[in-house]
Amino acid sequence: MTVTVAFDLALLYLVAVNVIAILVYVLVLKRRARRLKQDTAAVTGAIVDYFRADGIDVSVEAIPRPGGKSFIAFVESEPMKRFRYSHIIEITLRMHIRHACGVELERIFWRFPIRGRGQAAEAAVREMEITADGHDEYIREGLDLKKEKGYDIHESSWEEFERTIIKTGNAKPGA
Repeated sequence: MTVTVAFDLALLYLVAVNVIAILVYVLVLKRRARRLKQDTAAVTGAIVDYFRADGIDVSVEAIPRPGGKSFIAFVESEPMKRFRYSHIIEITLRMHIRHACGVELERIFWRFPIRGRGQAAEAAVREMEITADGHDEYIREGLDLKKEKGYDIHESSWEEFERTIIKTGNAKPGA
């Protein structure tokens, strides 16, 4: 009978150790998830603050990579001339996030939606109103090109392209 009691106690100890190990594992997983959520919020906030310091409103979504040590950021902003060389901005943004949050930005994806009244992108560009206050000079610059006399963008056939090339090839220099 002593052997049975000893066996039952050993089995009881084994079950208790397993339950404690499972609880510790669950707590570790919850802690990692909470930490990842905090890091994601910190990265998102740091990117928004980085651009807000220059007076730019952006919408940001940060997605953690497996392991939680690096992130992918999706930055959405109005089209602006200062974002023309966004790869340069990415370098300083990565350094800022590394310093402020202690994590790496693996990739940064930019999105510059053009807001308009129509549903289709082309219709939105055509219908976009140009305000007199010059709020967005980058868009205005592109739309002003379309208004210039003789400047027309449309699809054409290869034959029409060849006729145009032949006309310009026969033209006298300086004419």
